[in-house]
Amino acid sequence: MNSVCRALCLEPGVESKFGVGIGRLEWLEDDKLWSLIGLDGQNLGQFEGIVASDKNIVNPRVLAVTGRPPPLDLNLVPEFALKLQEIPVKPCFVLMLAFRQPLSLVPAKGFAFKNSKVLSWAFCDSSKPGRSATGESWVLHSTSEYAEDIIAQTGLQKPSNATLTKVAEDLLQEFQSTGFNIPQPFFMKAHRWGSAFPAASIAKEDKCLWDKNKRLAICGDFCVSPNVEGAVLSGMAAASKLTQF
Repeated sequence: MNSVCRALCLEPGVESKFGVGIGRLEWLEDDKLWSLIGLDGQNLGQFEGIVASDKNIVNPRVLAVTGRPPPLDLNLVPEFALKLQEIPVKPCFVLMLAFRQPLSLVPAKGFAFKNSKVLSWAFCDSSKPGRSATGESWVLHSTSEYAEDIIAQTGLQKPSNATLTKVAEDLLQEFQSTGFNIPQPFFMKAHRWGSAFPAASIAKEDKCLWDKNKRLAICGDFCVSPNVEGAVLSGMAAASKLTQF
């Protein structure tokens, strides 16, 4: 998905900065501007508007995880804080598979599993533009129910190698049970996606959160729907709010 971001970085008038973390967003009431402070305390400049796509921007739990307060003070946007603090999420385990030859018997490059307790989705990562034509890689998503069951057994700590090996075997076996004569991959790696998909949409009508007075937009899949389409629609809505101001 970062190909979308790379393309946007090449648009006229866009100045991109990488490797920069925002530690604090300060609202300068007298100037009606936002001041951004880096994680190292450096002043990164003043801006007329802000678009943020991180639902944890005001979440107090950031302090417990990072030792730093969330970047945005709850008191600056109290109406946002109520919506953003407790967005329920659904976990997922993801498995990357690499095959030496294309899976020619699989009739589609992406499909959902409707009656599986283990797999929810499979897609051919090699079918994306710019990917290598040598061999073929696939990505499998578990169901949230499967992920919740594994997490209930193992806890929220980092999954052990034994747990990830079991997850990889379970997901691969379910994929092979489709009957498409799927061979053993020469590479496979599983990881846990703890907060994979939002279980609620907090701005279905407006598609983003918008503070007109402070020119602050917050967008993401958690505003519209738990997929890349929802994220794109939310981002477009946030951009529209800011450019029409």
